[in-house]
Amino acid sequence: MLEEIIEIIFRSICTYIILLILGRIIGRKLISRITFYDFIVGVTIGAIAVRIALGSKESPILATISLIIITILVVITDHLDIKSIKFRKIVDGEPIIIINNGKLLDYNVRKAKITINKLMMQLREKDIFNIDDVLIAAIESDGQLTVLEKASKQAVTTSDLNISKPETGLITDIIIDGKIMYDNLKATNHDENWVIGQLKNNNISYVEDVFYAGVNLTGKLYVSTKTK
Repeated sequence: MLEEIIEIIFRSICTYIILLILGRIIGRKLISRITFYDFIVGVTIGAIAVRIALGSKESPILATISLIIITILVVITDHLDIKSIKFRKIVDGEPIIIINNGKLLDYNVRKAKITINKLMMQLREKDIFNIDDVLIAAIESDGQLTVLEKASKQAVTTSDLNISKPETGLITDIIIDGKIMYDNLKATNHDENWVIGQLKNNNISYVEDVFYAGVNLTGKLYVSTKTK
């Protein structure tokens, strides 16, 4: 019996890892937008995963052990997803920019595994009928489409009022959970000394006290501190 339990534990761990890998390969898809085909694929993969985890041993006790192991792995994954930025990038991925300054990035569209028809449909749902009106559009890790219109096309259009409005762009993550994102910081043409100076202006002495900080194209820093 002990050998069977060890085998089930090993099979369950392997199954969970396989499911994570398959999830990254198949791509991001918002649950509310899955097609019947996607549903069938998901059910099939789930059924096969159960067979892999249990093998030929289908006793209720071993099935329960397998379920407990996978539940524990989910809890561990969620914890690592919160605490580790590198792990979060591996499992969840990062937002994929598919439109930049009105230009469709065909490589990223293929990478996001979204058809032009679905993309245009999601843009129309956001009352956008012209790709040229989009400053930036990104597919988030949950499959949602996030869109930032050009300043001249945003509500109560500034073009109608003949007012020039600077582009703020997407906010760039600078600090997450007390850790400076040096690659992102470098991309904003700022350094660690600038970050520390900005934090002091917000009466924050230590980077470790910051839960999240980000900067937009105008150089404005948004800071949220940890709850003590």
